[in-house]
Amino acid sequence: MKTVIIRLKDDIYDQLKEITELENLINRHRDKTRSDDYKMEEFVVGCIMEKIEQIKQFDRLNPFMENTQQPVIKNRFKEIAKNKNIYIKDIADQLNMKPPNISKIFNNLSQPRLELFIKIWLVLGCPPLHKCIYVDEDSL
Repeated sequence: MKTVIIRLKDDIYDQLKEITELENLINRHRDKTRSDDYKMEEFVVGCIMEKIEQIKQFDRLNPFMENTQQPVIKNRFKEIAKNKNIYIKDIADQLNMKPPNISKIFNNLSQPRLELFIKIWLVLGCPPLHKCIYVDEDSL
C-alpha cells in the first residue's frame, strides 16, 4: 500500500471535516447500533474510489479509444424510481406525458432525447449520472 500526502487550505479542510462528520451522523441515524465512524482519510479514499468507478464506467464510450462497435447506452430510471417509490404515472403527470411513453423509456425500449432525459432526471431527484446510465454489455 502506498501513502499519499495531501495539503489542503484551511477552509477546504474544514469543509471536508464537516462532510465527514455529517456522513458519520447519517450512518449512525440509519443504523442505531453502529459505533464506528469514518476517519477523514477513509472518507477521502472512498470519494476517490467512487470517482475512479465513475471514470471507468465511461471509458468504453471514449471516442478516442479503438472501438469497432458503437456501444448501446441504456438507462436505469425504472430501478431508481422504484427505489424512491416514484410511480411511472406520477412522472408522466409531472412531464405532461402519457404513462406508456414513460414506460417505454423505463424499460429501455426507447431512449429519450437529451431534453426529456434531463426532465426525468430532475423528477427523480438528480441521481448521479453514472447510476442513471450504463453500457449494455451485450452490445460490445
